[in-house]
Amino acid sequence: MPIIAVANQKGGVGKTTSTLNLGAALREAGQRVLLVDLDPQGNLSVAAGLPDIDALSPSIGDLLALAARGRSGQGPRLADAIVATPSGLDLVPANAALSAAELGLVSALNREAILAGLLKPVVPDYDYILIDCLPSLGLLAINALLAADGIVIPVQADFLAMQGLAQIFETIAAVREQLNPELTITGVLLTLVDLRTAHSREVVRLVRTGLAGQVNVFQTEVRLHVALKETARAGRSILDYDSQSPSAQAYRALAREVVAAWDAARAPRVNLPALIAEAASPAPLHRVDAPAPRVEVPRFETFVGEGWPEWLGAGR
Repeated sequence: MPIIAVANQKGGVGKTTSTLNLGAALREAGQRVLLVDLDPQGNLSVAAGLPDIDALSPSIGDLLALAARGRSGQGPRLADAIVATPSGLDLVPANAALSAAELGLVSALNREAILAGLLKPVVPDYDYILIDCLPSLGLLAINALLAADGIVIPVQADFLAMQGLAQIFETIAAVREQLNPELTITGVLLTLVDLRTAHSREVVRLVRTGLAGQVNVFQTEVRLHVALKETARAGRSILDYDSQSPSAQAYRALAREVVAAWDAARAPRVNLPALIAEAASPAPLHRVDAPAPRVEVPRFETFVGEGWPEWLGAGR
């Protein structure tokens, strides 16, 4: 069953919240789920109800550090690091040791595949493994993308967050070409959507129209909801904290979409474009009328505009 990385190099777009709550919704639906915290800040571990992350040993950082030194067979295994959270989810926690481990990966043999090697023995025990990636595109994120079968990309309904899609797509293309040709895009998830504002509605429209027919954009949208912030303090998922809330229902719907995406037959892979760097090319998103001067703003539509080939594959 799939290993899914929840990744975006931009912070604050809802990666940790979505990893926890998607995992909780999949578990509620009867799936066996393992969460992996791959952020040295340990936000997923804390949000899942493990506040004293520095006391947790072994952590994913400890295991990666041992593997980087070629000593994974002489110490604890990944199964030894799995902790049952108060919500009943299985979790491999992270803490500050992960930062040191990333430095150790730099000089390790086969450094991009170490996480995949650690996860391999436990894959048969779970239906879904969700990896919460840190907001960067360094070695830890590359390890997650090599280990993963698919990627969920949370995107905040904000113009600057939307622009970051170009960079994550470029990284996915490079990983496919050089390391993991089977990596698919499970879907783009719109988060922190505030339909009261025209700006948020416009970003939703641009993402959906810009990626239509090329990349799966989940029908589920996670709306801006203060309860999602309160759940982190409570150490529970939104399904435990406020089971009937719109946010809880949204993550249940997302879980159904994710299951459907993996149950469906995969579409044939298409070729990547030769000029992926054009993803961030400037073009106007909107103009400001007088008395203010006209302002040219980089436009997301140029990334997947008219004339672009289908380069990531619908529903990938």
